Amino acid sequence: MLRKVLWNGLFAVFGAAATIAARTLASRIWRLATGEDPPVKGRPK
Repeated sequence: MLRKVLWNGLFAVFGAAATIAARTLASRIWRLATGEDPPVKGRPK
């Protein structure tokens, strides 16, 4: 039981880190390609 909880926690941490890294990299590429800030979901124009 404890191993399963630890595994799920570890998996969640790596998943969150990968998501943050992917968003950061995508934002940098967008800025280099367009010279603008990337569009943000939910932000009014």
